[in-house]
Amino acid sequence: MGMFAEWIFVADEPHASPSVIYKVGECMQELVKLWNEFKSSQTDLNTASSQNSPTLEIRIPSEHVTATNRQVRGGQLWGTDIYTDDSDLVAVLMHTGYCRPTASPPPPAILELCAIVRVLPPQACYISTLRNNVRSRSWGAASGCSYRVERCCIVKRGGGTIDLEPCLTHSSTVEPTLAPVAVERTMTTRAAASNALRQQRFVREVTIQYNLSNEPWIKYSISIVADKGLKKPLFTSARLKKGEVLYVETHTQRYELCFSGEKAVKATPPLADGESGPSQNHHSVATNGERSHMDIDSVIIDAFRWSRCKKPLPQKLMRSIGIPLPSEHVEVIEDNLDWEDIQWSQSGVWISGKEYSLVRVHFLSPH
Repeated sequence: MGMFAEWIFVADEPHASPSVIYKVGECMQELVKLWNEFKSSQTDLNTASSQNSPTLEIRIPSEHVTATNRQVRGGQLWGTDIYTDDSDLVAVLMHTGYCRPTASPPPPAILELCAIVRVLPPQACYISTLRNNVRSRSWGAASGCSYRVERCCIVKRGGGTIDLEPCLTHSSTVEPTLAPVAVERTMTTRAAASNALRQQRFVREVTIQYNLSNEPWIKYSISIVADKGLKKPLFTSARLKKGEVLYVETHTQRYELCFSGEKAVKATPPLADGESGPSQNHHSVATNGERSHMDIDSVIIDAFRWSRCKKPLPQKLMRSIGIPLPSEHVEVIEDNLDWEDIQWSQSGVWISGKEYSLVRVHFLSPH
């Protein structure tokens, strides 16, 4: 259950709220209906307390609680703490920290999530924040109504519930991993071109350090592991998929990050017209194995492996053994990682919620 925040066991209790089943891509019309009914019952809406506004129970089947949910990938949420009525609930739960944005499905023991949301009046504006590695959007106009998550729990297949706790204070320190190369700079005027030439006279400083096997490596910097441009072959994930392997070191350990193949994960229904498409490392397949945009049952994602090297070997010996290193030379920590589960920062990398502070980095190809 590593994708969920901390929880405590609580006893089942009946809810007076009406209950609906979450469906991917469908706006929760029940929210607007409840708000309109509440609004018509209030003589003075301005003095009505939000604590008296209605609540709605929404049950989310476990297969939808994943970062491969197309509403999550498309960033379909607007606001912070209070969200627009068309904000996707799974994306909101990840933004508020009830569960983590990972491509791995929940454990089989989990039947569904049960969220209680409170219907609120429309807001004058909805602000954007980056929280728990999920970015919400801003919106400057009032919508039909708003909602806030009151509580959320896991419903187990064997019965009973596990109450989840939100994480509303964690703002991610993960940095955008794009470092464009100089040739992609666009010149629009002579003055701009002149300034760019002057800037290129300053050579970027690269610090060399000796690694754990006493060989020169580059000091870790986010610019070293960042995508080198907007073209797909320049993405770091594409470099690993082509066969390069990324080795990084802490002060005492060496780690290996490599491409481990493709895996199929259960997908949500196909996109409607005008909606955001899959991310750069995903493509869809039909059940018969042929690529199709109809009747999609699964999504093929590029999977990556994060391992600890049992012993820091010299580069020449590593090449003779094989790149990436064979299983007897590494301890696999995380396998079948989605690229979105790997988050880089100025001081290191986050892998499935755990931070590794890095000091050295080196790309190595098998040839």
